[in-house]
Amino acid sequence: MPKVKRPQIAGPAYHDDDRHGAPPQRGPSRPSRRARDIPYSVAWFRDRIATYALGTIICGALMLTFAAWMGGTLGVFGQRMNNGFNVIAGWAGIAVKDVKVCARADEDEHSRTCHNPDPSVTAKVLAAVEVQNGASILSADPYAIRDRVEKLDVGDVSVQRLWPDRVRIDVEQRKPIALSQEDGEGGAWRVVDQSGRAFAQADLSRYGGLPRVVGKDASKAAGALVSAMEPYPNLSDRMEVAYRIGGRRWDVKFKGRTDVVSFPVDARLSEQLEALNLMQAQNRVLDLPATHIDARHPKYIALRPLPGATPSAGDT
Repeated sequence: MPKVKRPQIAGPAYHDDDRHGAPPQRGPSRPSRRARDIPYSVAWFRDRIATYALGTIICGALMLTFAAWMGGTLGVFGQRMNNGFNVIAGWAGIAVKDVKVCARADEDEHSRTCHNPDPSVTAKVLAAVEVQNGASILSADPYAIRDRVEKLDVGDVSVQRLWPDRVRIDVEQRKPIALSQEDGEGGAWRVVDQSGRAFAQADLSRYGGLPRVVGKDASKAAGALVSAMEPYPNLSDRMEVAYRIGGRRWDVKFKGRTDVVSFPVDARLSEQLEALNLMQAQNRVLDLPATHIDARHPKYIALRPLPGATPSAGDT
């Protein structure tokens, strides 16, 4: 009878660690990575990170324990640490030596020229900055400083850290130009700047001599009206109240008159102001007896005389 070969039954596959008594793993077999397979540089870097992390935790715990043992609060301890950081910053040359407040002008928006703002504005801004000379420039957070200064109602603010030891704060030059009443007769008067923005805190008694603008959107258009009037002192000094009509033109009441002068749309305002200024210089047109002066026509200025009054031949 021929011999029948006994089948060979393979035993379970073990990893290197299994040969030393480790229990076999279930599931798909994965190659093991022994410690000697990790590059030396990776292992060295990992060990150093772990050592420094543990050292930092231990030092922090010791510092807190020492502060508690000395009887000081964490706030006092933090202040002392901050003072220490400022001393270190001074040694390193990054301590704040100058906080400069500049007034930004429209004509040199991209210039590095620093215009000095009103002294009262400078004082308010420096008080809100909360960064003293000698403090680390790292503690001068531009975003936090900007948020605090903007609450002072000084307009747009930009803050820059100029390394290594200076902080520059540019504030918009806001100029009160008019008193505005947009809610019609009986509404509240507000002091507005050249951009039409109202000042949150303004003493109206200080600005009683400013021209007044009335009507919807009068605040936004006031800057253009005042700028157009500036070249003509004979008109600007006498402007008392300007009424915004239809959001596109003005009726202006001048001092010494009970009627108004009707001006054309804003696009033609400057040319008609020039014509009216010429007539005022030649004929004193604003002093003539009339119930209405119409300066909307591009070629002439019309007067409606008072009943019984006869204007002279050169009056219109």
